[in-house]
Amino acid sequence: MNLRSSFFALFIVFFAFHAHAQQADSLILRALDPIVVTAERTASTLFSSTVGVSLLSPRELSTLPSRNAASLLAFVPGVSFLDFDGLGYAPQSVTRGFYGGGEAEYVIVMLNGKPINNMENGLVNWEAITSSPTTSIEVLRGGSSSLYGDAAVGAVINVRTEAPLETTNRFKVNTGSYGVRTAQASIMNQKYSLLGDYNTSKGFRDHSKRRSGTLQGSYSLVQEPSQSLELSGSANFREYDTPGSLRSSDQTKDGTESLPFFQFDGATEQTYRASLDGKWALDVGDLTASLFGHVRNQDLVRTLPLSADFADTQERKVDANGLKTGVQLTDISLSLPFDHHLTVGIDAFYGSLDTQYAHIATGGLDDAYLDASGEPSNPVSKGTASRTGFAGYAQLELNPTPKLNVSLGARADWLEDSFDEVAGLSEAVPNASHSAISPKAGINYRYASSSQHVGNLYANMSRSFKAPTLDQLYDLRAFPVPFPPFSIQIANAGLTPQEGTSYEVGFYHRIATTDGWSALLSTSAYSIDMTNEIDFSFETFSNVNIGKSSHKGIETGLKLSKSGLGSAFLNYTLQDVTLQNGDNKGNAVKAIPKHSFSGGVVAEMGSVSASVVLKGLRKMYADDSNAQALPNYATVDARLSYTRKAYTFSLDVFNALDKRYNSTAYPDPAGSEVLFIFPAALRSVSIGLEVTL
Repeated sequence: MNLRSSFFALFIVFFAFHAHAQQADSLILRALDPIVVTAERTASTLFSSTVGVSLLSPRELSTLPSRNAASLLAFVPGVSFLDFDGLGYAPQSVTRGFYGGGEAEYVIVMLNGKPINNMENGLVNWEAITSSPTTSIEVLRGGSSSLYGDAAVGAVINVRTEAPLETTNRFKVNTGSYGVRTAQASIMNQKYSLLGDYNTSKGFRDHSKRRSGTLQGSYSLVQEPSQSLELSGSANFREYDTPGSLRSSDQTKDGTESLPFFQFDGATEQTYRASLDGKWALDVGDLTASLFGHVRNQDLVRTLPLSADFADTQERKVDANGLKTGVQLTDISLSLPFDHHLTVGIDAFYGSLDTQYAHIATGGLDDAYLDASGEPSNPVSKGTASRTGFAGYAQLELNPTPKLNVSLGARADWLEDSFDEVAGLSEAVPNASHSAISPKAGINYRYASSSQHVGNLYANMSRSFKAPTLDQLYDLRAFPVPFPPFSIQIANAGLTPQEGTSYEVGFYHRIATTDGWSALLSTSAYSIDMTNEIDFSFETFSNVNIGKSSHKGIETGLKLSKSGLGSAFLNYTLQDVTLQNGDNKGNAVKAIPKHSFSGGVVAEMGSVSASVVLKGLRKMYADDSNAQALPNYATVDARLSYTRKAYTFSLDVFNALDKRYNSTAYPDPAGSEVLFIFPAALRSVSIGLEVTL
């Protein structure tokens, strides 16, 4: 029986179970449906969703050991990360079998509803996210192009900072192993908020120092029952060195070394964002409108190993500016005989990207890098790329009965890309246009409703797409080759969007007992067929649309809690991703873990809280031929905190069992058996003090 047939079988089982379910009144259901999420662009209860949604509450975020938002997302089913720097500051997400390898991203990450992905490649600066006592994280798993358009293929993650009911002031400092120092402060109330943090680290490996700072704030200009207007903004800077990979053939002492290939690698970056958001209650529905802009500049030095003994290092300067606006109308009333909610909206944006490359070093360790100065040459290429987009979307929620929710939606996207060359430095290339229609249909049925049980079964099918990034289309970086013309650019302005068709079925089941216990079990199974995937062609020495892959998987999570006692959770994710064409047809896609799991226990004993968590990845391959398997690994982290009045003292231990492992690896592009590996840090400790007023 294939997976799609299994979807329908699961429907039959749950509908049969519904025959024995107890009935309940609306008061009971509201008591068991307290979780409200906004990941689907409008506020709704978690259990009525027709897709897989996970939520990390402020309480969970404060009790689990973590370094940043990405490390916390590893405790959500369906989300895992591979790390490039050893301490978790350079994470790359893997969701539903989609992994960009540091070159692209298949996840949209938003801060209070505003995307923070880079314009040129979609990558995420996780250090731009600062937290507060009211911060929560929502994860909308699977393809969501019907609402969010381009790149909403693996997941949509929204980090929310809610205004507290009363003025809350917090100050927090941490210090620990590897020179990690952090300071956070926040002042928040219903009228305004101001959050800031500063982080430094000497790094686990040589040449891996980093520091960053973020300032984020909002101010309510108008705050009335029928209308509101809010101004918000943020500023982030970061400086970091990149230790790069090690070679499996190197004899290393403890994995902390950095190859001379990467001695100049690192970046300085500044990003500024501002947003104006309004909401008005009209006769026809609730109108929301936003205007969002960002400015980012980056000076990046990056080395690309072209073989185990030959590399190329270049400096890239980037200036990226973007402006986006959106208007959405919700709760539109139609002439229907039952409850319904119609949402329509439009999005429009424009972004420009100025890029300049300069040469630093090319060759082997002995003949090029040991004597290299690190000073960039005069610019060798320069150009400006831009992307203009317009989209319209609609979503209709139908409730023919209190137990049934039917969701129908679609979005139409139009993208126009262009590139302007600088005379003598780069060549003219044609403009690129992309368009996509992304429909989605889903159903949610409440199969159980009693004083202690609420269960919902859902299913959906959808189309999603990912347009080629501006880098994949126009990146000016040239790579040396030992034949005429002796350098090539792999960017290809003729690329078309990657497209996928997804089928998903799942359920939520919540139990609440009279003695204070509660449990939430959620499971989803999915099947996604992707076409037109972008891959490198050795025939043309460029990126082309040649890839096809099949993504099948299961995501399941269990949460248990009892007030005053603590909580526990357990997550398991299966990602069965196989290539569907080429010489490696039927093989697993490289670098994607087939099995991932996480679990933990949080104990609350009055003023003392303790948590222990486990997470791990299994069955990964370094190459698409599946000839080189990567070792499985699992780590244990722990947190202990003590609260006395307004003061909280904490102790965090990461990799408590001192496990030696590599987060990920990739094969030698030249075809040798050497792997480029990324060692992870051994045991580290952090102590902290938090003051809340």
